[in-house]
Amino acid sequence: MKLRLKNTVIIGFAFLSIMVLWQAYNWLVPLYLDEYLRGVFNGNEFLIGLVMGLDNLFAVFMIPVIGKISDRQKAQTGSRMKLITVGIMLAGAAFICLPLAKGNIFAMIAVLFVILVAMNIYRAPAVSLMPDITPKPLRSKANAVINIMGGIGTAIGYILLLAGGVLNVDSSFTVWGVVLVMFVCLAVLMYKVDERQFEADMNADLALYKKMGIDVNADDEMLSCSDGALGKKEKKSLILVLLSVFFYYMATNAVETFMSLYSDQVLHNTNAGLILFGVLAGGSFIFLYPSAVFAQKHGFRNAMLLGACLMAGSNIFIAFFTAFSWLLLPAFFVTGAGMAFMISNMYPLVVGFCKKGEFARYTGFYYTATMIAQAVTPVLAGLLFSDWLFGTMKVLMPYSAIFMVLSAAMLFLVPMEKKGTLQ
Repeated sequence: MKLRLKNTVIIGFAFLSIMVLWQAYNWLVPLYLDEYLRGVFNGNEFLIGLVMGLDNLFAVFMIPVIGKISDRQKAQTGSRMKLITVGIMLAGAAFICLPLAKGNIFAMIAVLFVILVAMNIYRAPAVSLMPDITPKPLRSKANAVINIMGGIGTAIGYILLLAGGVLNVDSSFTVWGVVLVMFVCLAVLMYKVDERQFEADMNADLALYKKMGIDVNADDEMLSCSDGALGKKEKKSLILVLLSVFFYYMATNAVETFMSLYSDQVLHNTNAGLILFGVLAGGSFIFLYPSAVFAQKHGFRNAMLLGACLMAGSNIFIAFFTAFSWLLLPAFFVTGAGMAFMISNMYPLVVGFCKKGEFARYTGFYYTATMIAQAVTPVLAGLLFSDWLFGTMKVLMPYSAIFMVLSAAMLFLVPMEKKGTLQ
């Protein structure tokens, strides 16, 4: 079976737009909040974590609702593009206002709220496009391509941030650059995406594969029930996988949220943090497709387990550094490689449980796990970093390593199948 690469790349522009905004958001917002709160409140790290966590808590409730709306719209009109278009336009417009609001905490929170709502309007529909147009046996490779597009968005975000730092210009430079990229992505999506045609292409491929005797319903990751009902074993596996996803995001979102402050307070060089994140993004980008190939040969569970172990080990190594060192570059590269093995396999594994027509619903399950983690971890990590407890950002990397170990532990508990794809 052959993946329709062109169609997959085109829909990947939606994920690219998500990631380019998210990287700039997670870097700039903590700096804005720290600038406002420092000297005003003793536990400013906790408040930063609280603000960064509350927006994700809202997403926990919003994403499943949007997922159902998207599925209903798909059934009625055959299109998810309306929600994607509205979401990108609203998110871009609100992000432009963020630098203008940074001097007023209430205005900033209001802008952050609008950004969050807009991102959640189109996140589930954007991700659900992939299984809409991709046969089950090809979803692993398709998801790798989508994540490569997201990796490009991540890299662009870091380049814009680093360029702003090197040029020593106002952060508005980065913000406008991000929004420009988002609107270019929207233009590509509006001009190139034809959902009905893409699905027709898939159906034509499926008909051909059936004639060739290929099992088009084969599932790369889980043994699914034909009626969509899950047995006890499958439910246990789904819960364990979602817990692994939860702990992964507990680890990674803490680093994403506080890396700008970690770079400033521990590495004593904000631009160094951007370079390290750029190296991490490079490692992730390089290993995304190989991680999907590895998963097809050795199982998604083992691929994710390898990624979790790589990330835990590299984070423990990084924790020993209290200033910038070039030795951090290979460590962050390994972290990026581990992330590739995780992120290219998590979503296909979860969505593999569902029957056709429920892709956005199971996308909602996946993002509920991620968003609960991203709501909790900034608050918990911020509390640990504040003067109320450890009083230092040096705790960040050990904190991340602990949760990556827990993520790996959940995967160890996933039941093994002698002739399945979990092993």
